Amino acid sequence: MTTSPDQLPFDILFCIASNLNLEDIVHLSQTCRQLKALLDERTLCRRTVEVGYSHTEEAQLAQVEKISYKQAFQAIYDRRHALSTAYPFSTRILGQGNTFLYRQGTICVLDGDMVRVSDVHSHSDPIQLDLKTILRPILGSAFAAFGDLRVSFLNYSHGILAIHVTKDSGSDDSHIFAIDTTADPSNGRRVISAVQLASCSKLFVRNNSRYLYYGTHTGTGGDGHHKWEISGISLNKDFPLPERESSLLIENFHGTDIGSTVAFEIHNHYFYAVSNQGTFEVEEIDYTSFYHLVRFPLDQPLPDAIEKDENIYRRQHRQGPIHDSWTDLVLQLDESTNETVILESRREWAQASSRQSRTFYVTKLDFKDHVSSSASSPMADIDGPFLPEDEPYNGLLDSSNKPNWKPTPDLYSWSQHAEFAKEEKSPRSFILARTKFRAYNYSCTSFLDLVEDDRCCDDPSKPPCLRLRVGSRREVDPYESSTRRKGKERINEWEPDFVDKESVRYYHSPIRMWPPPASQCPCSKRLHDIINPPLPSGSSHARSVTGVLDERCLVYMIKSGRSYGSSDDNTLGTIVVVDFTRPLTASASLASASTSTSMARCDSKMGNGFSPSSWEWTPGLEKRCQAGTCR
Repeated sequence: MTTSPDQLPFDILFCIASNLNLEDIVHLSQTCRQLKALLDERTLCRRTVEVGYSHTEEAQLAQVEKISYKQAFQAIYDRRHALSTAYPFSTRILGQGNTFLYRQGTICVLDGDMVRVSDVHSHSDPIQLDLKTILRPILGSAFAAFGDLRVSFLNYSHGILAIHVTKDSGSDDSHIFAIDTTADPSNGRRVISAVQLASCSKLFVRNNSRYLYYGTHTGTGGDGHHKWEISGISLNKDFPLPERESSLLIENFHGTDIGSTVAFEIHNHYFYAVSNQGTFEVEEIDYTSFYHLVRFPLDQPLPDAIEKDENIYRRQHRQGPIHDSWTDLVLQLDESTNETVILESRREWAQASSRQSRTFYVTKLDFKDHVSSSASSPMADIDGPFLPEDEPYNGLLDSSNKPNWKPTPDLYSWSQHAEFAKEEKSPRSFILARTKFRAYNYSCTSFLDLVEDDRCCDDPSKPPCLRLRVGSRREVDPYESSTRRKGKERINEWEPDFVDKESVRYYHSPIRMWPPPASQCPCSKRLHDIINPPLPSGSSHARSVTGVLDERCLVYMIKSGRSYGSSDDNTLGTIVVVDFTRPLTASASLASASTSTSMARCDSKMGNGFSPSSWEWTPGLEKRCQAGTCR
């Protein structure tokens, strides 16, 4: 006699569901009404959120009773599903400005002398900051007029905006200002701290509520090459930094392009720096590439506190050349564990063949295995031969030649996400010139490209349509029959031999393009006008795009093509927000909670009235689109 899942006792069903991930629980609850009622149970929602997603924003809101755990459960699923399937909940034109910075759900827009600071999920009035009023008392007579200043955004975190102020004349005299962007700044002062810089080559800033760290590529190492040097200041008098004689000089740390060869970030009270470069010189005897990682506690920026790991496996050079123009390097947080991971996107020619393939590589950090406070060779921890067994130079070289080789460690399937599934015989890809923005979200195991699609709308009077291109994958039962596969898989003899290939399998969703062609329905036409807004100035056929993607939103700015002159900084661009989150509201059951319900995330609806500059998903929209009654 066969027993269906909905006939099982709740305790057994609870134990089963407790070992499933969030997506599987939702999909199982959609099979019948009985299971939906059982799996919507409050205790199960709470356990799922606290065990697997306790570090998400939704879980933190539920922990302080601003929303229920059921709301948190549904909100996490909604945004992850919306991003991985390229189906946002809303999109809108936010406005215009010279430049923008988006982080932690807050967007800062520079428009002339004014900075507008607002929450992208809330439609309350933005906070207006007049830089002329804020900075003139501090700079004094350093500049004859505010028009002599050039302002650029550096970083935003915890309500603090870091900006870089220089002279238009090209002088080396420049400053970093940490500005309080809250509605009511403490002591009525906007400027928390200011730092005068001697040089600003490759300047970057990372900060939290207590400390601000900035770096420049101006130091000189023992090899005579320029090195990164890191300095820090305290933003809170209750958290002072120890006395230091000079900035931290990071030796044996190569690479100058932030986001491509090096990345810097503050995570979990540590400052992290990672590089995918091994040396400045061309190594004739080099087989393995390593990541070089440096970190130190935020409250101890001292040479003795630096931890280094130069033995993090990256790749074997025999795997083929890399198309460096496609390489992206970032540090991200794992939503499930709150741990820092290295995420690198590479486009490679496998074994020097004519076929390119893009893959997203994830490397987890473990300082327990190999940590040193001084530079060391990657060969130091290797027992056995210093070269591959089939290497003809085996009898001629030893460790003194520094051959930089390491056997390939055990690889796991979660560490590599190929752009195309093996069963896709003729996948469509876009050249670099048509890919205006690209990013990968580790929490959703999804990549997102903003591409120019010349096949979408055949209108010679307009440039190719900007569209979202999203690909994702999710873990499935390794013993499940592969009914989704179509056609014959492409054979790749150089595919990694994952140690978990028998127990783990991933299903790659078809790569999706959004929005649909403008001719499909009225709201698709409106979406195209929002995603492809008219430029404030210049030709729309030559345009540049800068963007930021996090777990909830894609925010990007479109400007006319760069002239590579000083006028580019003053050019206006249009900012577009693509929101993957469903609005969160406080439930009636929480009305009696000690925390005010007004603290919940504001509703992100654009209003009941029709607006050509905004679009929002509503229930039943698909049917209205099919009938042509949408707008």
